[in-house]
Amino acid sequence: MKLLIVRHGATEWSLTGQHTGKTDIPLTELGVKQAGLARRAAVRLVGDELETAAVFTSPLQRARKTAEAVMARPNSEFTVTENLLEYDYGQYEGLTPGQIRELRPGWDIWRDGCPGGESPEDVGARAHAFIKQVEQEDRLVVAFAHGHIIRILGACAVGLPAAQGQIFTLDTATLSVIEDVRGKRVIKTWNLDPRLVR
Repeated sequence: MKLLIVRHGATEWSLTGQHTGKTDIPLTELGVKQAGLARRAAVRLVGDELETAAVFTSPLQRARKTAEAVMARPNSEFTVTENLLEYDYGQYEGLTPGQIRELRPGWDIWRDGCPGGESPEDVGARAHAFIKQVEQEDRLVVAFAHGHIIRILGACAVGLPAAQGQIFTLDTATLSVIEDVRGKRVIKTWNLDPRLVR
């Protein structure tokens, strides 16, 4: 397995720290610029494999538009999958962590999940389903998704419980690579800022 994962570029809510699950908001101008830089970084990371990769994306426009910029091809060539949707934040959609803790002191998304939405285990089930899809491919897979689902995907891919996604940080428009190396699944690159790639 070789999986390149790209988090979408910045949105208004990612800049303010609001939980953005199913709300389908667009990239900001910054997000569009970030996606362009992510293309250059992806080419540096995987070279010519990018041109023949199987591409999967969340159905939400922030992921799809990032995919279009990075892959430099129309989204009609991508497989849209709900397995890459962001964590369903339920009643906490649009709120910042601080606002949620005012309503529910001590709240921790990795332990408590979201009322009316998902738990880490729910998102983990989707991550495992996506990993099974990736394992069927005999070429590079590129996935475009969102912060929490990618963190959980990273944990699940290397055999950790979904809630251990909490140990991974992830910024907008960053690139991560999970790959089988000498019989072991490893995180080869994580949270690579495309501005650092020359």
